[in-house]
Amino acid sequence: MCRWLLICSSVLLWLAWPSTALAHVGAPYPVLLEEPVGPYLASALADPDVGTGTFYILVTLTGGEPPGADTAVTVWVEPEDGHLAEAGYSAERQQTRYGERFVAEVPFDAEGAWQVRLAIEGPAGRGETSFPVRVTPSGVGWLATLACLVPFVILGGLWLRGTLRSRESSRIRHDS
Repeated sequence: MCRWLLICSSVLLWLAWPSTALAHVGAPYPVLLEEPVGPYLASALADPDVGTGTFYILVTLTGGEPPGADTAVTVWVEPEDGHLAEAGYSAERQQTRYGERFVAEVPFDAEGAWQVRLAIEGPAGRGETSFPVRVTPSGVGWLATLACLVPFVILGGLWLRGTLRSRESSRIRHDS
């Protein structure tokens, strides 16, 4: 029994040990926060996954007013290893309950470091900025799923063992 508890404790401690995150899974994360881009202020959230990556861009004029109706946002991407040429993708204007945003869906064919260039053009003028992103696999891999299941399998095993012992001791009492 002591040996079993030691093994289970060791496995749980190993699984709970903090480590560096190797991939991004979850909500988009900020890549720009009220960054001056020409006559505009831009904030951007990125969810750069292999397959389709999504960028959410909020744009205002430097005074805080909304940009003109003719404002266009383009997201340009290029892998840092140079296996593809730079390509641009227009962002679609969307209305949300918090105001207006631009959403660009970008196809990424490989994991790794990519350079992103954000271009904003409208009645107030033109502006550009760039930043790096790390493209990660979409979803959770099979190893992460297995690691999440291990504690439940251990608890299930302990519950089963306790149930069988309880039945055995109950049977012994009834036989006596």
